[in-house]
Amino acid sequence: MYKVNVRHVEKVPVAKETYKGKRIWAQYLITDKQGAKKFHMRIFTIEPHESTPPDQHIYEHEVFVLKGRGRLLTAKDGDRREVEIGEGDAIFIESNEIHQFFNDYDEPLIFLCIKGAPEIYREREE
Repeated sequence: MYKVNVRHVEKVPVAKETYKGKRIWAQYLITDKQGAKKFHMRIFTIEPHESTPPDQHIYEHEVFVLKGRGRLLTAKDGDRREVEIGEGDAIFIESNEIHQFFNDYDEPLIFLCIKGAPEIYREREE
């Protein structure tokens, strides 16, 4: 068993090259470093008037908006969608679905994000 309080987890810049210079922070609550083999839990903070770069990967993930509001742009198989998101919204992003978050507002957009660990997808390929 592992327990941590979010107040004790450092906010760090997202470690992807495409996020360099962006005002987007991650708190890695539960990952493989804590022994999680199937799912990873993170909190992301997107500062006001900032956006993530478009992203696409095999990992599906679930997002729960904790604070703030923004927009989410998704695209898969030619189907492009844009929705407003806000506090209390739960969102499912499919495997290989292109997605991009926008914070067009004057307060941070903060969301919980749970994704499948790489091991899940390696198991499927075998």
